[in-house]
Order: sequence, then C-alpha cells, then structure tokens
Amino acid sequence: MFAKPDFVLLHAPSVYDFRKLPILFGPISDLVPSTPIFEMYPIGFSSIAEHLERNGIRVRIVNLALRMLKDKNFDAENLIAKLKPRAFGIDLHWLPHAHGSLEVAALCKKHHPEIPVIFGGYSSSYFHEELIQYPQVDFVVRGDSTEEPLRQLLLSLRDKKPLTDIPNLTWKDGGGNVRVNPLTHVLTDLNEYLNNYPNLFRSALRYLDVRSLIPIHDWWEYPITAVMTCRGCTHNCAICGGSRYAQRESYSRPACAYRSPEKVAQDILSI
Repeated sequence: MFAKPDFVLLHAPSVYDFRKLPILFGPISDLVPSTPIFEMYPIGFSSIAEHLERNGIRVRIVNLALRMLKDKNFDAENLIAKLKPRAFGIDLHWLPHAHGSLEVAALCKKHHPEIPVIFGGYSSSYFHEELIQYPQVDFVVRGDSTEEPLRQLLLSLRDKKPLTDIPNLTWKDGGGNVRVNPLTHVLTDLNEYLNNYPNLFRSALRYLDVRSLIPIHDWWEYPITAVMTCRGCTHNCAICGGSRYAQRESYSRPACAYRSPEKVAQDILSI
C-alpha cells in the first residue's frame, strides 16, 4: 500500500460466521440489490469519506462482507490485524448486521486494543445505550448526519481534547461511565456534501484495493450506484426504522433534508 489511512470504515456481513454456520436467512426485498449477507454498505460511507478527506483525514473503505462472500478463503481477521488506522468505523445501519458488526468490532479490539472503535447508523442510533456497554465499542455517533460530528471526534481523539461538546456522541469517559451528548447536529439541507465517487476511485489506487470498494456481489455484471438526494422520509411505514416517526423520535429529524438539483447533477456528472 502506498499510504496509511487515518480512518478505516468496515462493513461487516449480517452474520460473521455465515461461511461456517448453517443459517436459514429470511426473505429480502427485490428493491435491495444485495444478498441476505447484506454486503451492500450504506451510501453514507461515501459522503463520510468525502467530508473527512476534504478536511485532511484519509479514509479507507473495506467491504468485509463482500470480500467474505466472494472468496471462501478470504481471511477477514488477518486483514483487520494488518490495518493500523487512528480509528475504526463500523456501520450498524440495518439491524441484521447486529451480530456481524459486533464480531468485527471484537476482532478490531483483539488485534488493536488501543485503537478506538466507532459505531454509526440507524440501528446504532436507536440502540446506542445498549451498544456502548460492549467492551469492543468505544463510541456511537448518532443520527443521519454524522459526517461533521465524526470529523470533530477524530480530531479530538488525535489532539486529546475533551469530548463533551461533540454533538450526537455517546461515549465512555476515563472511568468507564457512559456519557450521552445531545443529538443536536441535524442537517436541514445537504448541499455541503457530495457522494465522493471520484475519491473512491483514487482510494482504490492509493491502497491498491478495488475489491473492498465494490458494493454488491454482482456489481461487475450490473454496475449501479446511488446518488444522495435527501435524508428523511415523508412516509410512516410501521416496519421501517427510517420512517417519518422513527426519524423524529430516534434521530431528531423533524422533516426531510434535500440537496439542490444542481448538486445532484454534479454528482451524476462526476461518475
């Protein structure tokens, strides 16, 4: 590798031992272009990476779920052991990742006990008080607009500054006491963020690793991607963790936030 990342985003499979255990997976929506392993990482990875890179923090995305799904001999633990960033970020966005994300976090702590592990995503936000009790979880960044709080956290960890004023953060202090900072950073528009796809291509060259950036199992046969247009939802589906009610009650989002048509077009043209 030509460079060492400051921050590594890891996407775990839904069940870490899926290659060894006989598992009867439930049905998955036709609208979701992934397998029951949920190898598709959240679109937020791209905007997080873009925001951090723009502010001088080098980011590497590693899709462990896809690597494990495509190669039965791929050793995820061995790769984690070789990584030495300033911090690990793990998404627990969709609830089926509860087992996989915590197992990957445990591997990070096994090989790098001194490196902070940061969780984020919808499910992380809802269950932040439960997650922070796990010894392998150091921080949970809550809400759907974590780019800037995450930047503040990474810089505060680097500079050994207090964490009390970082919004949306659940953390443990030096005595092991859980602290929950107010969830106040909720964007009302998204025009300051981009999808970062050109940076992802540069990342593939920087770390000589294209495979870890592929979002879904059949991407080479059907190369699709997503462009961020909004956050939030106008609907209230009872089974959805991203519904209007869930957004208001769990993530402090009172209404949808949108990107301008010009910004959306800019992202599309950059691909």
